[in-house]
Amino acid sequence: MTAEIVLTLKGERWRRGGHPWVYRSDLKSADSSSSGEIVRVKGPGGRLLGQAFYNAASKIALRWLDDDPEKPIDRSFWEERLKAALRYREEVVKESTAYRLISSEADGFPGLIIDRYDSALVLQSLSLGIDRVVPLLVEILTGLLKPKAVVARNDSPVRSLEGLPVEKRLIAGEKPGRIEVTEGNRRYLVDVWEGQKTGAYLDQRENRLRARDYARGRVLDLFAYTGGFSLQVADRAEEVLAIDDSEWAVERLKENLALNRLANVRPERGNAFDRLRDLERAGERFDLIILDPPAFARNKQEVPDAWRGYREINLRALRVLAKGGTLFTCSCSYHIGDQIFLEILQEAAAGAGRPVRLLESRTQSRDHPILLTHPESKYLKCLVVQVAG
Repeated sequence: MTAEIVLTLKGERWRRGGHPWVYRSDLKSADSSSSGEIVRVKGPGGRLLGQAFYNAASKIALRWLDDDPEKPIDRSFWEERLKAALRYREEVVKESTAYRLISSEADGFPGLIIDRYDSALVLQSLSLGIDRVVPLLVEILTGLLKPKAVVARNDSPVRSLEGLPVEKRLIAGEKPGRIEVTEGNRRYLVDVWEGQKTGAYLDQRENRLRARDYARGRVLDLFAYTGGFSLQVADRAEEVLAIDDSEWAVERLKENLALNRLANVRPERGNAFDRLRDLERAGERFDLIILDPPAFARNKQEVPDAWRGYREINLRALRVLAKGGTLFTCSCSYHIGDQIFLEILQEAAAGAGRPVRLLESRTQSRDHPILLTHPESKYLKCLVVQVAG
């Protein structure tokens, strides 16, 4: 018999707003023996609200599956959702063999991420309930896509909060080496075992392609990682200086440059803040600067320090922009919202003493869909601004 969970009045109001998470503090009654299972959820008045994954050990106690409390959550249920996700990617992904196939709650798979790198699938299972469904999902996807390999990059510390082991392992097929993928007219290599996230930053795919339209003259690519932005803008620029503080990333960047036979990109290992100070002192100027740093704020408590960090690096970037130059600046910190990021840029412009106009406000690629009732699914901000003159 399916276990039942009762919400508090506050929890019911929260759920009626459409958010796919219900927190442990909003449960009126629960049974820890049902952790990892699908439960039926009731409001405090006894009305059935739907079905969800339950985990008594997690702060996020319920992860919503469906509003129909009687619908079978079986193979057909998951297969239908997988096919819907595939159809959506066929609509929004063009000229790329690396993209997000499943984006957690935004696709109806609570806590599951699956990225596709050509003939390999790389997944992250971040919740107890979905972790138990992974074997079935892999079986269905193997039948639909015939991947040569399925890899679990379950090395995120988030899994510990769900009582799950942190690990990397091969689920199916042969262990892949570095995988060559395409993005627009460029190729790059992905290490699905050692690379960031599942191997690459796929959420910037559309922004990288858009950055080409702003490239000219001298380009500075900071936090360049393995060169995603540099590869895209190189043929529109006279020269590109690509800087990252990871020796591993710089070596991979060099390999990607060789793969695309690009000679006008100069890879350099260095700290972005320090190098901007050096470039300013040297009187260097650039026509396009790309800032794609890691998250400076991973929780609310880090927001003040992150604000100062984003302000500092954007201020220094604005100081080394040529007149009429463009700054393509990003933040992947969820706790730095759109308005906060804009205010940071306003402070940076004032501090730099330069007239700056906003050209575009962008977000993550469409294969990372944003669920309107799940604000956490929107995290990437990208502002394109220009120094007037």
